[in-house]
Amino acid sequence: MRGFSRKNEMQNLLCLTFLTTAERNSFCLNQSNTRTHSISCKAKLLWKDLTGRAPKSYSETRWWSRWEVYQQLMVQFGDLERYMEEAKDAKVCPQILPQLQEILSDPQQLMLLKLELAATIDIGEHFVKATYFLEGDGPLIFSCYEKVSAVNQACQAPHYPNVHAIATAIAREDPGQNVAALERRAKACVEPASTWFRRKFNVDLYDLLMAFKAARLFCPVSVQWLRPTDASVESLRAFPFLDSDAIINGLKAELPVYLAAAEDVNVLSEEQKVEWWHRQEERLPRWATAVKQVLLIQPSSAAAERVFSILKASFNEQQDCALVDYIQASVMAQYNKR
Repeated sequence: MRGFSRKNEMQNLLCLTFLTTAERNSFCLNQSNTRTHSISCKAKLLWKDLTGRAPKSYSETRWWSRWEVYQQLMVQFGDLERYMEEAKDAKVCPQILPQLQEILSDPQQLMLLKLELAATIDIGEHFVKATYFLEGDGPLIFSCYEKVSAVNQACQAPHYPNVHAIATAIAREDPGQNVAALERRAKACVEPASTWFRRKFNVDLYDLLMAFKAARLFCPVSVQWLRPTDASVESLRAFPFLDSDAIINGLKAELPVYLAAAEDVNVLSEEQKVEWWHRQEERLPRWATAVKQVLLIQPSSAAAERVFSILKASFNEQQDCALVDYIQASVMAQYNKR
């Protein structure tokens, strides 16, 4: 969610106070690497000493980490003035502090910064929570569509508790301000992000999302309220490897047995759903076979990337001749945290 207004630049300036050397370089700040690293460490330690909470870190490979930084800044906004005074005395971030001071000393700029920061947190929370799940490990396809659909619903009927709280506080301090007008102004800055996502969900990625929607039929919990029929099973043709009359008719034939077996099933985790299917393999051979294929589809590449990261961190060129089974066992043990 970028480019709503120039207040985004102000949020970035606040974020810069706590970034590491590599992170600041990504913002194109022309500073000495050694000096930047020193300042960043001092800034983080100073913030922790003053507030009792370590500052969140930004990572280019974790886009949502910027939202986490913004959220902490919003929650601890009241500590900024004291922090800046201490930072000035300690000569921390001397190039950034004057820019921050200029923004925070302007009542109009400060008001807009608070409003847009709150709007970014409110609307961004839905995206971040969905990302936490969709970039996780395990069989995510059972619940993928519902997570993404929840974000779409949040964009269609957004709730802005932080914006309302900030707008109310501003109007209380300045009776000339109107709460409703302030809220409209804040919401307008994130509307482009909301509109973009709704277009992706309802138009650009519609066919792909329909496949994930159909995959809910393989969830023994969701199927209890979906109550699929033969017509519902036809939606599984969205997967090319299931787009066969023989396969679809076989699934339809086993559907009554599947619904009976899934009745009153109560499993909490995605892994437990896989275990449930393993136990039903003899009773529902056609559905179990289809599940094995569908489970290979992941909504993101995060899990696979973790495997390669572990492999890279564990083996170097000196171990190019290591046996495959040794490499596999080592990576599996680390991936499964054993």
